Amino acid sequence: MKKKEVYHFQIFGMEFSLHRQKYVALVLKVWLALVVALGISMYFFDYKMTNSDIPGGLLSGLLLAYLIHILQNEEGEEK
Repeated sequence: MKKKEVYHFQIFGMEFSLHRQKYVALVLKVWLALVVALGISMYFFDYKMTNSDIPGGLLSGLLLAYLIHILQNEEGEEK
């Protein structure tokens, strides 16, 4: 049986938890969605990439995946 790896950390007095497997899967899905959105905007709207698109996309993908992770955990606890 697989043991769930749950990490707990504290920032500014608030406690957060992180389910490693679930978070990694969400990060990959969010990054894939960002790549698709960037490709669509470049193809259809003639968007030109800037130097900040890749690092900004990576960082925002991590934060967005964690936000989704938190919302999914809260939804699961309510049931």
